[in-house]
Amino acid sequence: MPQVAVVDDDPRIRALLQEELEDEGIDANLCASGLELFKLLESQPIDLILLDLMMPEMDGIECLYRLRQIDFRGRVLIVTALSDDQKRREALEAGADEYILKSDLFDRLPMLLERYSPSAPP
Repeated sequence: MPQVAVVDDDPRIRALLQEELEDEGIDANLCASGLELFKLLESQPIDLILLDLMMPEMDGIECLYRLRQIDFRGRVLIVTALSDDQKRREALEAGADEYILKSDLFDRLPMLLERYSPSAPP
């Protein structure tokens, strides 16, 4: 199973995602901000990041750019409530692997974990 980080400023979303990931047998690393994510990455390898788009201090797009600057090789899925084609394009151009609406995430989570596990073909 992949090492997963959940990055969302909403503690309820983090808790829901943690519960869903635990149901899939994954212990999630929870981060309330992009800054917490970068601290986590200093001490632990992460394969998959579920990254909120709209956060204070550092939004998901800025976080994506910084991840690419440090040559992060894992997968990043933008998870957002914002259904916006321009933001989707911006996120994908910044390096996101997928742009997923929070309303769809829980139904798609098992398939996404399988698709983006470290052993899955690129």
